Amino acid sequence: MACCSAGVYDTERGSIVAAQHQFMGRGQAEALAPLVGQVMAQAALQFSDINRIAVTTGPGTFTGVRIGLAFARGLGVSLGVSVVGINSFCAIAANESKRPLLVAVDARMGEIYAATFTGDGSAILPPHISTIDGLTLPHAALVIGTGADAILQKFGNLSLQRSKAGDLPLAENFVRLTVDLSPLDHPPDPLYLRAPDVKLPAAQQNSFMLADNSVAKLLAEIHGECFASAWDEAAIGSLLSTPGMSATLMSKAHTPTGFIVFRTAADEAEIITICVRPAFRQHGLAMALMQKTFDQLKAQNITSLFIEVGRANLAALALYAACGFENKGVRKDYYDLGQGRREDALIMAKSLEP
Repeated sequence: MACCSAGVYDTERGSIVAAQHQFMGRGQAEALAPLVGQVMAQAALQFSDINRIAVTTGPGTFTGVRIGLAFARGLGVSLGVSVVGINSFCAIAANESKRPLLVAVDARMGEIYAATFTGDGSAILPPHISTIDGLTLPHAALVIGTGADAILQKFGNLSLQRSKAGDLPLAENFVRLTVDLSPLDHPPDPLYLRAPDVKLPAAQQNSFMLADNSVAKLLAEIHGECFASAWDEAAIGSLLSTPGMSATLMSKAHTPTGFIVFRTAADEAEIITICVRPAFRQHGLAMALMQKTFDQLKAQNITSLFIEVGRANLAALALYAACGFENKGVRKDYYDLGQGRREDALIMAKSLEP
């Protein structure tokens, strides 16, 4: 969906406290965390005041759905609150008060994601994908969504009318529908109505190599691009010389893009640092680097993997939660942020057992 939105809903008053949205074709990953921070500031609330998180589950672009769900799950892990999901059709339908309603989302390649709702908001046809010619059309309905114009152009002689409401899901409209949802015992699953149809050419695929002291200078340069308190070449060289320490360097088209350092002891491992160069972020590279590490550790019969992360590092929390890490504890005031400020570290763990 070409929109990034966030809102805070007061369940006691039954109203929105603060909300913002930005329409954008790409860049949602970079925009989401700052947008959430702005909404919380607008609401004059602390993150500790949140008792539930709601997120849309799709369908939509694979990257967009993954970004939203990963962020919500990471924030939920950080705050220790439940995360509930609502599909994009119900979220878009919340923009329109009139019914019956056909929600149609452009799925490209001549196809439409669609769902139909009755006058009282009940679903007539559940979410599905269809060609425009193969759509089952309700009688005398409003049409909403990014696929609405294509449908009306094709079937303009039928008793269908264009909704004047927004075509994209907005948190300030759909959040009220999530208040009474019962949390599941697992994070919301994405709703994908078709498999991904894009495969990268070999030249664009990731490659991995064992990193040692011979590339310590390169690793220091990458680390310097990613962190304000960067490790220099000597520090990384010393780190890699420590028993049990390993590092993997990732490249794409022969260009180094990031690396990970981890330490193993017996059947456990700990990630010391992971970084992807800013110019290559938001393309799933950190996830790919994580998955490569999981495979390496499993081959070494490692059964448990740990990582520490600052409580306020929402982007990292989203990544780790999406990779299957769970919160196992807190180290109070672990990180020194300077000027007398300190931040808790969350201890997260992932099982690598078969």
